[in-house]
Amino acid sequence: MTQQQPPPPSAAVTLESCHHCGELVPVGAFCGHCGSNLVDTSGGRSRTHAFAAAPHEQVARPVVISTLFPHLTRRHAQSFQLVLAAGILLVVALAALQLVAPATIAAAVVLPVLYLLYLYEVEVYQHEPVQVLLLTVVAGAALGVAFTLVTGTFTSASLNGTQQGVLVSAVLIPVIAQVLMVATPLLLLSHAHFDETLDGLTFGVATALGFTMATVIGGNWHLLTAPLVGGASSEDVLRILREGVLVAVVNASTTGLVTAALWLRVRRRSRRRFVSPWRGLQASVVVAFAVQIGLGLVSYYGRSLLAVVVAYAIVAPLLLIWLRVVLHFALLEEGAELEIGDATACPECHRMVPTMVFCPACGVARSASARQARPELPMPAAAEAPA
Repeated sequence: MTQQQPPPPSAAVTLESCHHCGELVPVGAFCGHCGSNLVDTSGGRSRTHAFAAAPHEQVARPVVISTLFPHLTRRHAQSFQLVLAAGILLVVALAALQLVAPATIAAAVVLPVLYLLYLYEVEVYQHEPVQVLLLTVVAGAALGVAFTLVTGTFTSASLNGTQQGVLVSAVLIPVIAQVLMVATPLLLLSHAHFDETLDGLTFGVATALGFTMATVIGGNWHLLTAPLVGGASSEDVLRILREGVLVAVVNASTTGLVTAALWLRVRRRSRRRFVSPWRGLQASVVVAFAVQIGLGLVSYYGRSLLAVVVAYAIVAPLLLIWLRVVLHFALLEEGAELEIGDATACPECHRMVPTMVFCPACGVARSASARQARPELPMPAAAEAPA
């Protein structure tokens, strides 16, 4: 390819040629332009040992926080991880104390509340918090309430014990739920400020968590209106954890998978360096709906709740890994003109490095940083020229 000569930054920076994209970039462990590993010449282009949103983690690692909360720095991600673990332990403790209703509420809200804190922390919504929250968490919760009321009445009154039960309960209802979770983030797709792949992921995850919270609370309303202390069996604990945690992770992952792929394709930010039909929009849609239908069939035919929980516990980590693969290569796909800015502190590793699409020191994608902590990329020379 023809090598593009970058404009000189304000301070002298030693440059080297990236053996993956061919551009002249600052010397470092990673190429600031394409994100490839400059040290590992064998597998450095795909750098699967360093997740683009969290370079200290491998791509094939099923971590909830760094996958669904990708704008957090490593230090903040650890805090969120501890809060999530504490929330799950609280759910188990409440259930063990026979407090089924509080345990159900805690399970339903632990991830949505944590995500609201995340949205506030990283300011994904920029200067329009009301619009973003209304079209994601609130809209998802409203659709979840409507979905629970309609499907609960319909299935209980018409389909129990009928031959059509499997088609509706295991196929149609999961498909409708997934469509509803994807629907409202689409209203933000054309917004000029929300043009990054991780914006799509965040809006999809937020909507899915709001939707799941509403369905868990609505589906267990009879428990919430029962006496506070009741006999909680081991199955109650499993059911609460499945509905409030595992289902939430699955729904967030499938919805985020679709919306992230959609954002990358529609907003045309791809440099087409890692194009693959297995990670594209069509494949993401197929995976999302296949997972929902597959788990619907498992839930319908499962002989025991334990078997269903085990199925969810197996699928959820695998789905997280697949989502990380899609996000990783999407972040490597996103790019801008080759520009080398002034030295600023990287929000992830805190080293002073030239401002580029990727940190030359740790390799984190600039778009994976919180917006308020993100150094601005320099404007291309053509854009700075007077008209």
